[in-house]
Amino acid sequence: MKKFFLPAVFAAFCLAACSNAGDTYVINNVVEDSSKTEKTYSIRVADLVQKVTDLRQYDAAAGKITVNCQIPLGIMAGKEDIPYVPIENGVLDNLSKEGFYKASDATADGTQVTVTNTVTGSKLVIDLLHRKFAFENYDAFYQWSLAYFDAAGLLNEPPDYMEMTYGANVAGKPLTLYWGGLQSIDIVLWRRDGKTVAALPLQTFSDIFAAPFNASLFYNGTYLYTNINAAPIAAEYYSAAPTGTRSQYLTDYCYDELCLNLDLNYGLKAIHGIDKFENFDAYFDFVGLRGPLKSKDCLTFSNAIWDICKFYFDDGHAEFMHNSWRLGKDVTVTGTKFSFNDYEYYKNPAKYIAKGRNIKLGESSTDKVDPVLCYQRIPDASGDTVIVRFDYFTSNNSKKADLEKDLENFNVETEKYAGDKDMEDGIVTVAMIHAVNKKIKAAGDGVKNVVLDLSCNGGGSCRTAAFVLAWMLGEASLNFSNPITGSKCTATYKADVNFNGSYDDGDTIKDKNLFCIISPLSFSCGNMVPAMLKASGNVTILGATSSGGTCTVQPSCAADGTVFRFSSNRVMCAIKNGSAYDIDRGVEPHYAINEPLNFYDMTKIAQLVHDINDAKLGN
Repeated sequence: MKKFFLPAVFAAFCLAACSNAGDTYVINNVVEDSSKTEKTYSIRVADLVQKVTDLRQYDAAAGKITVNCQIPLGIMAGKEDIPYVPIENGVLDNLSKEGFYKASDATADGTQVTVTNTVTGSKLVIDLLHRKFAFENYDAFYQWSLAYFDAAGLLNEPPDYMEMTYGANVAGKPLTLYWGGLQSIDIVLWRRDGKTVAALPLQTFSDIFAAPFNASLFYNGTYLYTNINAAPIAAEYYSAAPTGTRSQYLTDYCYDELCLNLDLNYGLKAIHGIDKFENFDAYFDFVGLRGPLKSKDCLTFSNAIWDICKFYFDDGHAEFMHNSWRLGKDVTVTGTKFSFNDYEYYKNPAKYIAKGRNIKLGESSTDKVDPVLCYQRIPDASGDTVIVRFDYFTSNNSKKADLEKDLENFNVETEKYAGDKDMEDGIVTVAMIHAVNKKIKAAGDGVKNVVLDLSCNGGGSCRTAAFVLAWMLGEASLNFSNPITGSKCTATYKADVNFNGSYDDGDTIKDKNLFCIISPLSFSCGNMVPAMLKASGNVTILGATSSGGTCTVQPSCAADGTVFRFSSNRVMCAIKNGSAYDIDRGVEPHYAINEPLNFYDMTKIAQLVHDINDAKLGN
């Protein structure tokens, strides 16, 4: 089944009263009060010139760039830097699952258009007269299946080695966004092909329709792209001649759309105190970023985006990713601020944690993580202990048969993990766990204890995290909340770890004594997995408090082509007594290990496991 742009891989919100008085723009999640008087605006019928544009993507299997489809863009005279996308069925079919969204014609008076999710029936009304987006059920509008709303994308269409056994969601409140105060966001009517359609600026379309699916649309004046990470696509994207500056109208629109994007989609506003401000425009003004962000100079703007990600957000997920083609790929963007988080929670701990691991398990005494064994078995008179370690939850779209083929030359006892998202021979985490499970099952009762070492794990794929959790616990329950609306989602999975086509005890090690080692380097899924393991009550956590990272990552793009990412509004959480608790503060261990060298002294770890088991048995 065709997915929206890319496979999707959550946002505290500034909640304001239900009003759009004056020219401020307001976001609220309360039910509309029809008795209130809403400000009305003039509606522009624009004479746009149609430009049919290729949507280009990189086909890795074919090793070439392909044209996914063609998209009609509307170009406004004098504002050529801001292309428009018509809201009509043909375009929505090409930019989403076929038939997933259906758009109505503009009302007879040309004041609104309704877009309907054909799976759930949920509607979005784009009201030009009052300049508002009105979602009757925000989460259901982006829902792919009736089982539950999208939880990091992994899980609506599981691979052939996983199945969902339970899914439920608690609906949130309606959401209305008035954009009247964002005056440069000009949604217009376009008389096209004998009818009148609403047309959204490309970046507004991307932030409303693509961002919740963890995607963006990129445009370099010639072609459209959904991703510019592949080298051939990047080369083509940056082939457009850099300008170094931006037009005034693009500068104004770029700023307003950035505010709208972050207000809708940034997931940690409450934790960072940003919810105390009416909206992101007020926040940027207070911290002195409005000026740099509204600069016509591309580098000044890019440095400000860097500062937002690395200083003001500084949440581990937010990153400046790529220059705009207008700035050029070779210009260095460094920002103007110093990141506390990088130093205090990553670079500093990395120096002693990585060094300790290298001394004990690696090939050097440097503070750069060396490749180390992903599987070790330590003999013990009362039952051996197995240590399993990997530094990233790697993933791909392979089926079981492909993964088994990849494992033909894989030796679980000699394979070393490089620590930088890839195994030396390309084995992904799912395949590695399959091989480890096979080894443990072959040992039978000879292995009593399994220790999952996530002390240098920086995160990765939620799908793979669910696979590992199901392996350890028998099934994996992942919980997400959406602070925009207050909705909650739970999805439970089983994993066919031994690839035999059934889901049984051969797929899990839940009968073993289970442990997990964490450290300040355990982040994102490297934090979520130990949180779920601890919440299960069946796994003992060792080490030092992990570093959080409660939201899934959302890639994004500014209207001028600057690429960045931030914590989305999909918040991984623990649900207890019906309440959702975020896990951004990290997981505290049951037993602290203060000396980094002892994280990787396998004899001492095995002895600690032995002593804890004895204590549980009352010996």
